[in-house]
Amino acid sequence: MFGKSNDTETRSPSSSDRHGGQSILQEGVVVRGEIEAKGDVRLDGTLDGKIEVSSRLTIGTNGLVKAEVHATDVVVMGRVEGSIVAKGRIDLKKGAHVTGNLQAPTLTIEEGVFFEGQAKMGAAAEMSKPKKPEGEILSIEKKPTPAAR
Repeated sequence: MFGKSNDTETRSPSSSDRHGGQSILQEGVVVRGEIEAKGDVRLDGTLDGKIEVSSRLTIGTNGLVKAEVHATDVVVMGRVEGSIVAKGRIDLKKGAHVTGNLQAPTLTIEEGVFFEGQAKMGAAAEMSKPKKPEGEILSIEKKPTPAAR
């Protein structure tokens, strides 16, 4: 279930590297439900549900995520069907297939990526504020009609 992956990826050391490495869900592992993790997570299996990672989430080339994703940084090399919200950055690597909305201060999309959805970039504080819809009806008053003659 847990182990090392063969995919290579350039990355900088994170706090989880200094505190024991990353959690890995290998190919063939299927999780249905919610995952909350501190530190880095690498997913090469299948997740159907929701995932929240305190650091970096890496979805490997064989990874399939049908979920709402929240993490500090997200690297996608596999397939995601659902929204991705990152406090830091989202990196879509060559061969990634993403169907869903992306939200992060920094977004990189390599050549050879399939992406269908909307992307919002900007400061994390600005992204979390709900926006009031345009043309919102605040109140409706019924005016009396003139009497018929």
